[in-house]
Amino acid sequence: RLIEVLGVHSLAAFGLKPNDPELHPVGALLDYVQETVKHPLKHLQGVRVYSDQTSVGIDESTQKNLELVGNMHTGAKSFTLLEVLDQTQTPMGSRLLKQWILRPLMNKGAIEERLSFVRVLYRNQRVLSRMNGELGTIRDLERLNSRVSMDKAHGKDLQSLGLSIQQGLDVLELLRDTPFDRMFEEIQSNDLKDLSRQIERTLTENPSVVLHEGNLIRDGLDEQVDRLRNVKDESKTLLDDFLQREKQASGIQNLKVKYNKIIGYHFEVSKGQTAKVPDHFIRRQSLVNAERYTTEELGRIEEEITGAAELLVERERVLFLELREEVKKGVGSILFLSHILAQIDCLQSLAQVATQRGYVEPEIVEQPVFQVQRGRHPVVEAHLSAGAFVPNDISLHTREVGTVLITGPNMAGKSTYLRQNALIAIMAQMGSFVPADSAVLGICDKIFCRVGASDNLARGESTFLVEMSETALILQTATPQSLIIMDEVGRGTSTQDGLSIAQAVLEYLLTSVRARTLFATHYHELTDLEHENLGNFSLQVHEEGKKILFLKKVIPGASSSSYGIHVAQIAGLPQAVISRAFELLSVTSTDMKQTHGKEAIPIPPAGYHQPGLFDPGEQILQELKHIDVETISPLQALVILSRWKSESTF
Repeated sequence: RLIEVLGVHSLAAFGLKPNDPELHPVGALLDYVQETVKHPLKHLQGVRVYSDQTSVGIDESTQKNLELVGNMHTGAKSFTLLEVLDQTQTPMGSRLLKQWILRPLMNKGAIEERLSFVRVLYRNQRVLSRMNGELGTIRDLERLNSRVSMDKAHGKDLQSLGLSIQQGLDVLELLRDTPFDRMFEEIQSNDLKDLSRQIERTLTENPSVVLHEGNLIRDGLDEQVDRLRNVKDESKTLLDDFLQREKQASGIQNLKVKYNKIIGYHFEVSKGQTAKVPDHFIRRQSLVNAERYTTEELGRIEEEITGAAELLVERERVLFLELREEVKKGVGSILFLSHILAQIDCLQSLAQVATQRGYVEPEIVEQPVFQVQRGRHPVVEAHLSAGAFVPNDISLHTREVGTVLITGPNMAGKSTYLRQNALIAIMAQMGSFVPADSAVLGICDKIFCRVGASDNLARGESTFLVEMSETALILQTATPQSLIIMDEVGRGTSTQDGLSIAQAVLEYLLTSVRARTLFATHYHELTDLEHENLGNFSLQVHEEGKKILFLKKVIPGASSSSYGIHVAQIAGLPQAVISRAFELLSVTSTDMKQTHGKEAIPIPPAGYHQPGLFDPGEQILQELKHIDVETISPLQALVILSRWKSESTF
């Protein structure tokens, strides 16, 4: 089916074999499109297979969590990376930019080539400004081209196509003698210019959108059209002269000639003037306030006008269809021009954003590093006043400190810090400048972002199951070249289970995956872990008595508290609840200090069996301290004793 549509002998040129699994979805898609448009799909030029070797793997959950093209609340474009980067001026450029964001490049040479194009425009602001204006006048060449190939284009479509081709060629001319030359050296500029001029010469300035109304072909192009148009115009002049003669002969000064599709041309006489109607008038229709008449002479003139008009419409239709067939021959060239303009539009958009927001060109390296000085979250920064965003550094290297454990309160900017680094990686590998003072980035093959808590009830998945499924995907598919962002692993279950899972996941990432990882948690017990590739960072907090100030600054070292009760107080919980929470925290903290020593906990090597997190004897002693022996019943005591015996391993 694909061979038939593309008009080729085999699919080898597209890197496909007869039994490749990609052909099945292609066949289903072709069937759907064919059924929808009900026309041969001759404008399709080829098929492109995306693979892990050509673009960064970004799974559905990561796309959603990072809010790349749709925000998490409404799914709309607002408050997304796409909104910040999209200053494209053409519809095809806007569509392509979305693809660039969702499929960043993995080839160092390809990334650097895009960055070099952005650099050229960034350094030549005059050309960038002119190009922005020129691109803004170009219509959707891809869709206009499709309408031509499927015989659906009307007069205004062809006119827009011709103008857009010429304006697109003007854009390319602006970029002559620059590195952009190699992008469009294969474009057949002369053929496209001739096609644009042919459309301009053929169509009127305001062509009709339907074929049976005429007003399509410009004067002077075709002798038959000119002659029929003259006959039609002269017949109307003859009609006006005839009306004046009948007015004078009958004395009916308000006599009018009108036209409708049912009775054609006719005289209309008001009821008060019917006595003056001549004998050669033939009544055609009676109205409430008027009578309608015709004459033999009026019928003859109508035949001339109608005949000329019908012949003119038919001749214009034939010439228009011939023009559309000529344009159809250039479908391939127009599509190629459209693809080039879409790329140029995306590149100028990235250059515009870099200029306006102070982004810098990243250095792309092969080594597994991630070093950013004063990095910023592009989306958050765009919605704050100038200078309000607090920048932060990061330095990861899988041979040194490749994993960073981040602690601190939620409102301190932890999630923002996590996401901004993932977004910086995506921006760099899609060929964009990045929001930082400097950036040296090793290429990522996959980017994972597991943050927050959500469920998928339609699939029968609870919040914790979704969390564990996303975590499993990361642990099973990440490689040493990946970038992993993990926030709040293990928070969807009990504290003991959650802490155990979080520690086991962190250990596995350090000892087995060994990818560049940002691991944020509220389990402060994890900060006692030691590993040569693990670093501890936290969000700086300034305390003044019972008041706290989140400084949004990432600093070395672990956080001493999550300040959750302070955040709850800011959120507006009743003061009685806040006071009681502080009391309980004091008791819980004392118990935990007795339960856990403060000595560093070394991480065991891969494959080591992890014993229980808490000593069963210590747990029993802690529970004994809180039992009220004066109120407990004998049966309750027996139940507790039975549970201790069943749970204990000593």
